[in-house]
Amino acid sequence: MKFSSAAIILLSAAHSANALVSGPRPHSINGRPSLQSSKLFSSAAASSHLSVGNSVGLGINNVGDNVATSSTSVASTAGESYNINYGPAITLGKLKINIFGAIFGLWEVAWGIIFWYPMLMLYALSRKISSMLPGDILGKKIDPFRRIPINIGYIWGLISFTLFRMWPKVEGLENLEALREVDENGKKKGLKPAMYVANHASWMDIPYVCRVLGFRNYKFIAKAELKKVPILGRAIMVAGHVALDRTNRRSQMVAYKAGVQYMKDGVNLVTFPEGTRSKTGRMGSFKKGAFKMAQTVGAPIVPISIHYADKVQPLDYAFPAKPSRWSRPEGVVKVGKPISTEGKSDDELLEEVWSTIADALPESHKPAKDTPVGAN
Repeated sequence: MKFSSAAIILLSAAHSANALVSGPRPHSINGRPSLQSSKLFSSAAASSHLSVGNSVGLGINNVGDNVATSSTSVASTAGESYNINYGPAITLGKLKINIFGAIFGLWEVAWGIIFWYPMLMLYALSRKISSMLPGDILGKKIDPFRRIPINIGYIWGLISFTLFRMWPKVEGLENLEALREVDENGKKKGLKPAMYVANHASWMDIPYVCRVLGFRNYKFIAKAELKKVPILGRAIMVAGHVALDRTNRRSQMVAYKAGVQYMKDGVNLVTFPEGTRSKTGRMGSFKKGAFKMAQTVGAPIVPISIHYADKVQPLDYAFPAKPSRWSRPEGVVKVGKPISTEGKSDDELLEEVWSTIADALPESHKPAKDTPVGAN
């Protein structure tokens, strides 16, 4: 089951799971508890102060004995009303698996054993052999920024998610054209590197963001201790994701330098600045300083608003409980216009990104009333 959880989480080489990152209670920016724009909030929402961290909330869930259950999820807010029947499910420890999830999970594990993990290990072995040869052709010339394992993961997820209708509806991809580089002759080139930032309410947020990035190279910011997790940890190291230990100042500096260097080298970064999945589905506070890497190199931030990923895979499910398409509510990813980091203070940038993502969320995902923008 640990492998099956990793199968979902590692869809495009970096993944979010059940490790909740705890921290101090969020506080306000410049003495203000939150943005004043009332359109961000639902008047019926309860105040929700979430503990947050600076890394992506990644982890693996433990499972226990089987218990037969059934589950129905009801989402009802202003303008939204969904009664979702996930059907019968078994409970393994704290997590449920329904019929759809069981079929999807079996396929993901089998496909991962046949394709993803062998290819990942073959790449790791090839890289090690190359490093011992004169010139290190693979490590220094062919794939210096470890793009191959990212693409291996995306191919794995591309087939699985297409078969099971798991891809979300993506809106706003045209906004990424603002990142398009053009040479002196007017010829279009690739996209400039950016930091992609999204709200976080479900494991499905990870492959949803990966759908936006496709085959482009990117690195997630992950908790350092996850390198010790079998399979998941190996994948994090082979793909070259940025590992961060929030309790270790030296680790923080190493991670910061690695992230900055990646962006200088043209590699995108991905982070979920809430630091953990929302327990209510509503967006919480962002970790202050979460965008420092992008600010250092002047790279823009791409805001991403994810809709209903928590209805596709609720917090208490080991696998997706329903397709992202076909059944309401459908998973939707809205890509906003890139936000410049230049000439802005940490607080100004944090508030602009936070409000932009919140504005594009459905009512049930908007921050609760009085939610602070920033947290330590």
